Formats: sequence, structure tokens, C-alpha cells
Amino acid sequence: MRTTSSSFVAVLLWTVAMHSTAAAVEAELQMHRAVYELSLGRSQAVSDVAGIEGRMVVEWRGGRECGGYTSMQRVVTQVTGDEDRAVSNDVRLSTWEAADGGEFRFTRTEYVNGQLVETESGIARRAAPKGAVTVEREGLPPIEIPGEVLFPVAYNLQLMAAAKAGRQLFSAPIFDGTEEGENPTNAFIGKTLAIPDDALSAAVSGSVAPLLSEMTARPVRLSYFDRDAREGLPNFEMGYVLLSNGVSASLVLDYDDVVMNGRLSEVHYFAAGSC
Repeated sequence: MRTTSSSFVAVLLWTVAMHSTAAAVEAELQMHRAVYELSLGRSQAVSDVAGIEGRMVVEWRGGRECGGYTSMQRVVTQVTGDEDRAVSNDVRLSTWEAADGGEFRFTRTEYVNGQLVETESGIARRAAPKGAVTVEREGLPPIEIPGEVLFPVAYNLQLMAAAKAGRQLFSAPIFDGTEEGENPTNAFIGKTLAIPDDALSAAVSGSVAPLLSEMTARPVRLSYFDRDAREGLPNFEMGYVLLSNGVSASLVLDYDDVVMNGRLSEVHYFAAGSC
């Protein structure tokens, strides 16, 4: 499986896209490191996947006072086939997004069984507010994507604002560096629910450590579509429970023929303005 899971972790970043909504939402955001234990939820016979175990670590730092937001993410999995042959995958993604939404940098590397199999880096620049975005990847000609596209941090902030306002649907294209261009998305947001057990049992540490049990929780179902197949079926879906401080729990990563679950096991909070 190519790491559409990289798309997942990238979606959880934060920044300021619309100043009118940022002031209301930003006070609730908490820069943090989260650790998720991954396991196989289900698989179809065509996938040849008998088991999955692994770990995902996502770390967000920065803020408006830092000029932008950084993310370092790593997904390590051990995938067992139907003949008990195991393959280890190690995907690392690092990004930086300008607080004004004008620039997004990304680097992605992938290892299979300890051997480097792919690496890529690039930068996306927006010529003007809401203007077209030019994406430049090392060794490739630049491409242009629509101006309405959101980078991951801005995307997530607007989704959180929609949830806070009680909206049930949020749609916008996103560019996170894991695909050549943008991905149209639809997010369905449910009503508040009880904090899931995996969040309540997670170890919480850091200079500021609010109890996760005090957070408001909402279920989110997020669908990604190919840029050229906006009316077709999504090529990737994920579900998660979004807590009001920005931490996510109870992950379900749905690749159609394989579904992975993610249990939140650790959360570490960083002090505000930790660049």
C-alpha cells in the first residue's frame, strides 16, 4: 500500500486560512505529539494481506508567532501476506506551512525492508491570496493547481470551524504533497459523542496537560477523491473522533480492500509558541 496514510496525518495539521474564523478556533488548538498503535481491521481476499501491526507518530509545532507550522510524521508497519511473508514499510513525511497560507514545503521518504525505495521533496507557492498555486518538485516541471485548494493546516482549521459551527458537511480540495496535485474531499461531521476509550486510556504528558476527558468529541468521516474523478467513488476514506483541542482518536483508515485501525496511546503537549 502506498501511504495514503501520509495523507491522513497531513490532514491533521493546523494554521490560519481565514482570520475571521481563526480567532475563534485557534485558542482551542494544542500543538502536540500523538502516538497511535496500528492494527488490521479487515481485509478482502484480493488484498493478500493477512495481518498488519505498527505505529504512527505525528508531531505538530509552531504557530502564527513562528511564521508557520511544522509537522514531522512517521508511519511504520509490518504487513504479513497470506503466505506469512512479512514486509516492513517505513514512511516519513515532514512539512512546513506558512501561517498566511502562501507557501507549503514537503519532503517524503519511504523505506521497504530497510531499503530506501522513494524520496521526493517540493514546494507549493500561492501567487496571491486565493490565487493559483504553483507546485515545484525536484527534477520535475512545475504544475499549477486551482487557487481554492487548501494546504493541510488551513484545511483542518476550516474543518474544525465547521464542526464548531454545527455544520454536518465540509468540502474543499486539499494539497498535502503526497499526490501530484490536489484531492477533492468531503467531510461528514457527526454530533457530539462520548470520549472514546482509546483517548481516555492514553498517557498524557507535557507542560500543559488538559484532561482528554474534558474535551468535546465529534466523529468525522473524510473521503478523498482523485482530482480527475470528482464524481466517482473515493480512493481513500478515513474516520476518526476529533477532540476539541485538536487531538484525534479512534482512527479507521479505509483503503477499500484493507482497513487499518489506530488506537491513541500517547499524547505529549508542547508549550504555546514552541517553534
